[in-house]
Amino acid sequence: MIGVIGAGPVGNYVSSLLAKKNFDVTVFEEHKDVGSPVQCTGIVTSELKNIVKVDKDCIVNEVKRVKINSPNKSSIEVKLGNKNLILCRQKFDNRMYERALDEGVKFKFSRAYKNGHQRIRVGNESYHVDKLVGCDGPNSLVARENGMFGQRKFVVGSQVRAKVKCEDDLVEFWLGIGEFGWLVPEGDGTARIGVVAYKRPGVHLNTLLKSLGRRYKVIEKQGGLIPLFNPNQVLQKGNVSLVGDSATQVKATTFGGLVPGMMAAKIFANDIDNYSLNAKQELGKDLRLNLMIRKVMDKFSEKDYDELLRLFGRDKVKEVIETNDRDFPSKFLLKLLLREPRLLKFGHKLVF
Repeated sequence: MIGVIGAGPVGNYVSSLLAKKNFDVTVFEEHKDVGSPVQCTGIVTSELKNIVKVDKDCIVNEVKRVKINSPNKSSIEVKLGNKNLILCRQKFDNRMYERALDEGVKFKFSRAYKNGHQRIRVGNESYHVDKLVGCDGPNSLVARENGMFGQRKFVVGSQVRAKVKCEDDLVEFWLGIGEFGWLVPEGDGTARIGVVAYKRPGVHLNTLLKSLGRRYKVIEKQGGLIPLFNPNQVLQKGNVSLVGDSATQVKATTFGGLVPGMMAAKIFANDIDNYSLNAKQELGKDLRLNLMIRKVMDKFSEKDYDELLRLFGRDKVKEVIETNDRDFPSKFLLKLLLREPRLLKFGHKLVF
């Protein structure tokens, strides 16, 4: 039996792919159901559709414009070549669960993983597994209990859903508030407003809400821990593998983990024994580039953000941003630098 810890979208996707190959798969989930608590913004690029079918009822909105605000109140607007999807994560997660059930995957809820790698302890029961797959999030117990946690770092996302005046097809970002802040429209005057920060996310969220310059009414609060990608992360050890957030497979620029996590699930299911090597080859380049960019931006001053936005506002630079999905910087970073060599000035922050 293959035991998968965690019934999030990555855990459910990898389990369904494995079941299609006639593996006996059981998913263990600490919560009593799928899709809660919600801990992400839910905005993804259309690349997700190239990995897995996304049903229309899982999409609450699609956006085609992005507005980026700098600390000095200047801004640029970018038109997206491919629309971004705003997901209802509860529906999407449940759809992945239903597909796994259809493939014959067994689920056991209210079962928190405790320890073990062949004889595992889950809740008050023990099970023998031939393979153990940790899809149990950034603070993965599978990783901790099996000596695979490493020296990982985290940021915290803090978000509210609120009634607020906004444009349904426009996502807004604020640079210099925490690591960055956002307003993601769901439609009908409802938006997800939040920040991601290494420290004091609540303080930064209040700063963002005050800087909106418009009235809002909070509907609910959400938030969660996000891992910073670790290029030295151990992905496999003995019969244990880590996939998704538990493996720190998250873009360090935007802190989005759904697309790389789903890609990693497919890589794992295609070749279990060579998963570690294949994941590093297929995902490693772009995740490392995202991390490099994050390290640069972590050292930005308000003046740097203002200068970056000024350079991004040039037509030849905007054209690159508009026609490339942010998931794969390896496909456009060189083109960006060739069109605007002054962007190289920020590279010294990697050293100093």
